[in-house]
Amino acid sequence: MHTINRFAVTFVLLVALIPLGTLAYIATGERDETERAFREALKVAVEEYSSGRGLQALLRRQTEAAKTAAQHAGALARDKRALRLQVAALQKKLQNLQIVVDTDSSGASRFPQFVEEGREDILSFVRSVGPLASAGSDSTGITSLRRVLVASIGGSLEEDLRMQKRREILAAFLEEQKLEDLRAQYAALSAEYLTALEAQEDAVRQQQFLSHRLEEIKRTVAEVHEQVLRMQGELARIDARIRSRAERDLVEKGLLDTAPSAEGDGGLTAGPQFGWPAYGAISAGFLNKEYEQYFGIPHKGMDITAPQGSPVFSAADGVVFLVHDGGADHYSYILIGHRDGYATLYGHLSSLAVSAGQFVMKGEAIGLSGGTPGTRGAGPTTTGPHLHFEVIQSGTNIDPKSVLP
Repeated sequence: MHTINRFAVTFVLLVALIPLGTLAYIATGERDETERAFREALKVAVEEYSSGRGLQALLRRQTEAAKTAAQHAGALARDKRALRLQVAALQKKLQNLQIVVDTDSSGASRFPQFVEEGREDILSFVRSVGPLASAGSDSTGITSLRRVLVASIGGSLEEDLRMQKRREILAAFLEEQKLEDLRAQYAALSAEYLTALEAQEDAVRQQQFLSHRLEEIKRTVAEVHEQVLRMQGELARIDARIRSRAERDLVEKGLLDTAPSAEGDGGLTAGPQFGWPAYGAISAGFLNKEYEQYFGIPHKGMDITAPQGSPVFSAADGVVFLVHDGGADHYSYILIGHRDGYATLYGHLSSLAVSAGQFVMKGEAIGLSGGTPGTRGAGPTTTGPHLHFEVIQSGTNIDPKSVLP
């Protein structure tokens, strides 16, 4: 940024940071302290402005995050369903095993009945083969073979049934433990699934917010451009008004005849003389690539970092064409028409001090700077406190530095 003379800086400091009642007198130490405070505020403004991340990059990241979150939630949903099917299958298996570990209506174990029923089945088989055995029965009519079968098979059957009982009870116990483990896994997976759904919903919300913000930026730029085009039809009238005002001032001062000669008009044909509208570092110049990557639109001006609420001055003599108050949520800006088809725009204003149709002189305060995200007049295209300044010539934006001293 070009060097600013000390008088101009001191004037801004006095206006912006010192109560009006103290302007009559100020000690050198107090003035130095004020200047240090201004430099510190300016440093903070620069850091805040440059600390953001590109909206375009953020949107891409959030879109990818939403996609990843949806895939993760889908995978968890599939795992959850598979685990639910395992739980259901295991529950059915346990129902089939339950007969050997269940109790009757009185609460007594059914094990003896189970054993006896099984034993009687075997003994019935043994009796059925009785006619095939050799003769020689005792008083009960049971042959020796049948006694041997009953003794051997019956005794082993009872032990086998007990062993089978133990095995089935053990199997049921193990399956019950497995079922509890599966249920615990299912509960943990369900909690993870809910967390994944929340992450997906949050990513989608962020994606929608960023998309909406980028659309708002494009819409704001289009609206401003429409006003700039509308102003072009008024610049000839504004030029004539400025020229007439300048001629009248010169005549009143005796510096110009009431009827200018044909040879000249006292220098009135010269174009507007521009000055800086605010004091601070340039954080983003004309057609800055990083700005375009951040917001997705070309930067048609320059950003001058300035503490929130710093005075903003008209860059040249002119007539206020439009004062747009964006309110608490939208973009506030001022359009001023100058001579020779020039116009200037001052954006992110937190306060507006002029009205449409008003004549303003170069260096006259027209409002206060803003730009802190979420504050009045900041609008969507900002990451920190600053003034957005544009110079327009014949409807085309030019680099402001080309006309500034």
